[in-house]
Amino acid sequence: MADYKDMIKGTFNKVVGKVKDVAENGTVREVFDNGVDKAKAYSKIAKLSLQMNGASEELKRVYTEIGKLYYQQQKGNPEGCFAPLFSQADELTQNIMDLSDEIQTMKAQSDAEDVSDIDVEICNFEDIVDATENDGSDDTNE
Repeated sequence: MADYKDMIKGTFNKVVGKVKDVAENGTVREVFDNGVDKAKAYSKIAKLSLQMNGASEELKRVYTEIGKLYYQQQKGNPEGCFAPLFSQADELTQNIMDLSDEIQTMKAQSDAEDVSDIDVEICNFEDIVDATENDGSDDTNE
């Protein structure tokens, strides 16, 4: 049978030897320095990515503003490839206005209806919890 103590001891000694070799050669310090450098680089990349995303969002906002201004100036006379887009914008604007009108109509109807058969009581949450706990407790066991 194999002597497991000797096998474990031999494996442990090999690992210790490797650690000593690495420590003596200075590779631990190199690994640490490389890790620090990479962490700094990733941090800088993250900051730059945030700045880039912010600039991209600002550019989208500027493009949107340019498009709105151009649309307002050329609304009555769209040219070339802009004609279908102007038509689409007009349709969407009309759809939004129709939906808004429908919402306003429903709000007016709701406000006009008599809802006196509904009683609404506004309470403190803790009061409701306390009342519910009291309802569930058995006073005879106290």
